[in-house]
Amino acid sequence: MVDEFEFFRKVRAYYNNVPFLVQFTYRLSHRVDKAVTARGSFSCRVNPHTQIVEYVLDLKSDPISRPYSEHSSFLFSNIYDEIPVQVIEYDQHLIQSLRYPLPIEYDWQAFIMSGAEDSINAQTIQQLFRKWRFERSGEPFVDGKLKVERVLLQWQL
Repeated sequence: MVDEFEFFRKVRAYYNNVPFLVQFTYRLSHRVDKAVTARGSFSCRVNPHTQIVEYVLDLKSDPISRPYSEHSSFLFSNIYDEIPVQVIEYDQHLIQSLRYPLPIEYDWQAFIMSGAEDSINAQTIQQLFRKWRFERSGEPFVDGKLKVERVLLQWQL
């Protein structure tokens, strides 16, 4: 059994800046996807007043760019707008909040790790990337058709 203050202290000490890797692709041209890597880390914040553990992530991708291209066929045509060189970046983004039960008579490390694996995986990062739009100077945003392939949490406890 762990008291709440010790839980708070240990979660902040052990689960601060845990690294992870995201491998994803974006549409370069017709039927051509380009692989990119993003590096990130997540931290856990504990709010003892509301009994909530928050998972917060930082993420920065390798540079992404795409030249303008179009592809036409008999039935349809595809236009791929230019994406100037830029990166996908999230800073202190809240990805999930979990309520922790009291008293803490359970394996709290397994609880934290399970919550991290549920909140930082290919599906949740894909949802985050689905909202991302690439910027162009003075023109509408561009959808890069991002697709998350893998997310690797690098536990080093």
